[in-house]
Amino acid sequence: MERTDYEKQAQEFLDRFGLTVKAAFKGDRCPPWEGKGGCIHGDRYRVTIRTNSASEWRTKSISFDFWNSYSDMREGKHPTAYAILASISGEAFSPTNPDDVAEEFGPIPPSQAIAVARFACRLQDFFTEEELEALGEIS
Repeated sequence: MERTDYEKQAQEFLDRFGLTVKAAFKGDRCPPWEGKGGCIHGDRYRVTIRTNSASEWRTKSISFDFWNSYSDMREGKHPTAYAILASISGEAFSPTNPDDVAEEFGPIPPSQAIAVARFACRLQDFFTEEELEALGEIS
């Protein structure tokens, strides 16, 4: 699949479910999972995914920090809808219990296991089952 095909796949997902993705530049600080003493990373963005389907149980949007790749930063590229959706597609299926996260991902600090579990829970709460299934197919 060419990169344009990936972008087309992401846009079809967004159109199908009435979602929009916005990435606002926030700077170049190191991601929280990086150790002290410098890191190599891309630019930091605040991503908001918004739905236009309102319901009593569903929130209208979800926001989170996203770091673009180092290569894209050097080339002046902003994160694409595909890059964002492909990144969170795996995270949406992570365990929502920190103990299960640690078991699945191996020895990680408890704070990191808690953060992974919380983010997975937020994603699973925001997306519908049908959206999660389609999100998992974004490759």
